[in-house]
Amino acid sequence: MKLELYIASIYTLLIVMPVTVAGQGVIVSSGIYMKMTGGTMVLHNSNWVNNGNYTDQNGTIIINGNTHVSGSSLNTFGDVTVITGSMLSINSQNFVTINGLLTNNAGTTGFVLQSDTTGTASLIHNTDNVPATVQRYISGAAEAWHFLSAPTSNQGISGTWLPSGSYVNGTGYDLYAWNEPTNCWIYKLNTTSIVNWNTIHPGSDFTPGRGYLYSVQATNPTKEFIGNLNNGSLTYPLTFNSADAVLKGFNLVGNPYPSSMDWQAASGWTCSDLVSSGGGYDMWIWNQAANNYGVFNSATGIGTNSITRYIAPMQGFFVKAYVAGDLGVNNNVRVHDGTGWFKNTDSNPVGISLVVQSESDKSCDEALLLFGYSANEPGAVKLFSHVQTAPSLYLSSGSEKYSVQYLTDTIDNSTVPVVFNPGKDGNYTLRCNFDNDNFNIVTLEDRQMHYNQDMKSVKTYSFLAAKTDDANRFVLHFGSENKSSGGELPARIYSDGNQLIIDLKLVRKETMVMVYDVLGRKLLQQELPGETLHNLGLNVPRQILVVFLKNPDGGFSRKLVWAGD
Repeated sequence: MKLELYIASIYTLLIVMPVTVAGQGVIVSSGIYMKMTGGTMVLHNSNWVNNGNYTDQNGTIIINGNTHVSGSSLNTFGDVTVITGSMLSINSQNFVTINGLLTNNAGTTGFVLQSDTTGTASLIHNTDNVPATVQRYISGAAEAWHFLSAPTSNQGISGTWLPSGSYVNGTGYDLYAWNEPTNCWIYKLNTTSIVNWNTIHPGSDFTPGRGYLYSVQATNPTKEFIGNLNNGSLTYPLTFNSADAVLKGFNLVGNPYPSSMDWQAASGWTCSDLVSSGGGYDMWIWNQAANNYGVFNSATGIGTNSITRYIAPMQGFFVKAYVAGDLGVNNNVRVHDGTGWFKNTDSNPVGISLVVQSESDKSCDEALLLFGYSANEPGAVKLFSHVQTAPSLYLSSGSEKYSVQYLTDTIDNSTVPVVFNPGKDGNYTLRCNFDNDNFNIVTLEDRQMHYNQDMKSVKTYSFLAAKTDDANRFVLHFGSENKSSGGELPARIYSDGNQLIIDLKLVRKETMVMVYDVLGRKLLQQELPGETLHNLGLNVPRQILVVFLKNPDGGFSRKLVWAGD
């Protein structure tokens, strides 16, 4: 029997007998429940669209012709067979789990996982040696850096992965592998150095479980991994040989599966050779939007620079070993979450998150202070950006540099230095994210400007920075005593109903004025000459404003009600 199934007007459809679907295909509408309890369904040039609820109990789907899987809902199948000459493709926004046997008799062109600007198809399966083509959309600007890994076992590092272009050497790509013993990046075309590509990279294929640093001259190409899908238990060797004490043990690994992995999975990871931190293990992922690495901890469940517990398919990431050994993984870590790529977002940690952002290109960095530990403990080591102009924000303890620190409380840690390197001259914004109820006092001291800001009132601080500045510029204070040398400026701030009045007649030096709303959004920033009364117009509606003044001699602030236009 051949038919078209458009399942939209009934609540439940049970399939218990052999069915052949031809033409438009199977469409499960939103709110509809479809259940396959055994039996066989043959899709003959028929698409599968699932926006409802579909379950499969030991059924068999046979792909005869071209079938495209799409829709907003997860598809969970029993056995799936793609017959010779047919093709099964999974939409870039679709998730598919195959609990039974996945058989592809149509070769690598007969099973395609799509990827584009909207996302990447996700597949969870448990059958070895399934031939497929897995697409990888290269997002972001041309020549941006990406960390990637192979979801197939036999994709050659050749062909379209190595395009020609107008670089000096005639290429249109850059491909590097990280070598921990020499703590440096090794270029694909470097075959003459004592330590070169051929000495550190066995074979001509992408290595499953290894991470790569990749950049292309073209804008947003879609690359393809073609070969047999990785599945089941895999291990990747870790080295611990670097002479650099900071970088020793850092290994670039990668997600080997065509689905995401959960760094907090209850089972499936073998991490015993990794450095323990915060009761768990850290992993570092490159965020191209931030131009920095973010770090995520498996125990605290907190990450920096928008990094979460989910490692996307084809994503490379760093781990830190304390001994030569292995990182192990199996199918228990595989999930459908987190298949997209990164965007800058605010985080809400238990403690304080500090985020610095360049106002010129929006690159940023983040550091975390986490309180409530029985003793001050080393946290996540700071992994510095390979982009020289990117800002760096971190915490220090002796000679060590951290993106995350674990601390007891604000009594034992009443002052915490915050180190900042701008990467390039320009204007920056430093933002503190925390729950006001958890802290009595949070004051940011700018040692360079001799200025203190109450971060509980306004959690954003704007400043000008140069590469030649002292990196030990900022201090967070959690106590009432602040040793900063800056005093209160003899200034006045008020409104005459139409204009903002800044009275600097008793202030000798040039002074910066910054105006924020109660949500911390900056409305005005301007340098004003001293010894002058200034009338400033603001084109904003009626609201409460917070006005800050600062110069090398000190600062002054006031909240006022702005009448508006």
